[in-house]
Amino acid sequence: MQYKVIKFDLGNEYITLTSALYPEGIIRVKEVCSIFVDKSYCSNDPWKDATNWCNSKSAVIFITAAKNYKFSEHIWGKLFVSAGIGESGEDAGCTINIAVFVNQELAINGLVDLIRTVTEAKAGALRDLGYNMTGTVSDALAVGSYPGKNYFIGPGTELGSNIARAVRNTIVELLKEE
Repeated sequence: MQYKVIKFDLGNEYITLTSALYPEGIIRVKEVCSIFVDKSYCSNDPWKDATNWCNSKSAVIFITAAKNYKFSEHIWGKLFVSAGIGESGEDAGCTINIAVFVNQELAINGLVDLIRTVTEAKAGALRDLGYNMTGTVSDALAVGSYPGKNYFIGPGTELGSNIARAVRNTIVELLKEE
């Protein structure tokens, strides 16, 4: 089994909430690490694989068999997306991983609101492409910001709308490349 590790430096430290393999809980991160594996990858301890292969204590770590990915910088922050969908859309090897880091000060409630915004954008992108699903069985998400007190970053806000558009457009772009 072969794998490839790609790291993206965030340039700053962000307080982060994630469903990715690593880290656990609310923690500060400085980079995104994406591990690309082939579809034969099967492990009883993917957490150990992720931390060994990425070799970073300050990264959000994703594992995917998707081939397409994009890291982009925006006026509001940084976006990472890796995206792939199998024939049924339920193939665990093909995943949509998303990381959004905003250069704003958010409370934990704001990070949760950002999770909602990003998840809705992902579901919208899949609908735009004609899929009858909101994601795959192994999708993961990470959101981060500077610590602060702002609570709202939903799609009704200018920032939330800009993030949702970027997420949606990136997913559509990557899945059209498949």
